[in-house]
Amino acid sequence: MTTTTAKTKLWPPIHEIVYTSGKHVWQVACQVNGERVREVFSTRKQAEAQAAKIRSKVKSEGQAAFNLPVELRVEAAECAALLKKHQASLREACHYYVDHVIKYRNAPTVEEIIKQLIADTSAAGRRAKTMKDLRYRLGAFAKIYGGRKLAEITLPELQEWSNDPTLSAVSRRHMTTKVSQLFRYAEKRGWCEKNIAAYIARPNLVEGEPGFLSVVQASRLLECAVNTDLLPYIVLGLFTGIRTNELERLTWDKVKLSERVIIIDGAVAKTKARRVVDLNDTALAWLALCAKKTGYVIAPMNFRKRKDALLRIARFGTPGTETKKEKVDGITLEPWPKNALRHTAASYAYALSQDAIRVSAMLGNSPDVLHRHYRGLATKADAERFFALRPADAGADKIIPMRQASNQ
Repeated sequence: MTTTTAKTKLWPPIHEIVYTSGKHVWQVACQVNGERVREVFSTRKQAEAQAAKIRSKVKSEGQAAFNLPVELRVEAAECAALLKKHQASLREACHYYVDHVIKYRNAPTVEEIIKQLIADTSAAGRRAKTMKDLRYRLGAFAKIYGGRKLAEITLPELQEWSNDPTLSAVSRRHMTTKVSQLFRYAEKRGWCEKNIAAYIARPNLVEGEPGFLSVVQASRLLECAVNTDLLPYIVLGLFTGIRTNELERLTWDKVKLSERVIIIDGAVAKTKARRVVDLNDTALAWLALCAKKTGYVIAPMNFRKRKDALLRIARFGTPGTETKKEKVDGITLEPWPKNALRHTAASYAYALSQDAIRVSAMLGNSPDVLHRHYRGLATKADAERFFALRPADAGADKIIPMRQASNQ
């Protein structure tokens, strides 16, 4: 390619380019505001027209600078000097401000976004317990940041909020999880740039061994429950490991004694995934005393109060809080482990069968969770004694252990 440059007195210059094919083109090449301009035209007239536009634009922009008020020119000079040490231009700073600040200026406040998130989550059919937890934790966040925009809140602020020394490590993690959910919700709707809550340093939790009942404690609990309407709750929690929240939603039509199964459908299951729980011989023996055809397995009226009363009768509670009568009777309260019934069922079922897949299917979790939490907590001998617990007969209020245990 042969190039012949035709110099002109006007800026920007116009270069005539001749290709080896003989074709002539005219190029306008220059820099405007630090940006390279390079355009090619098929005629010189087109190139001259474009060059004239560029001259006019540069002249008008230059003149505009002189037309600015003095105070604005001074401010621009100050800002340029401030940005120079960061190797950034005033134009870059303005674009960043528009994209990252002004863009979210009309976004709803934190309090308004929380209200919308709660409304949408409720409309999606989330359970009452989930909604209660969401309202509580985001309500605590709104007390501090409710009137602000999410885009204005910085990561250091969130980290300081998350480091609240008055909260336990578990509560801090739960709080941070809900705030992260809030940021994700806002990000999807264009109300903040990104979920900065995901970068909060969260406290490490020391995972302790799950607490479960000894065979003696389980026997005592069953004996105290046998003449109460909470016997189904104790039996199914203790021998099948069904979660308390699932038992509260379970109805008797899903308990198939003749088929030796319980249907935990999506409306009942914590994960909303249907599962079938096998009924072992021990559970069947106890359900023979209390099974019904219709209604809820757990009567909902004052369930928590009734459960606490039963546990107290079975001598479970906070040690050191014994009443005068309990002290006179020689009663010493024993701690009630968290999720005691489910952990007891899981520990003994796994110890007896060593079948992680079968037991995890019963519990509705993964074999990995079963190995991590319940492996080695109970011995096979204890598991055999546990699953040998039987009522003496349909009208008895005592328990007689069977010699042989069965968990089929």
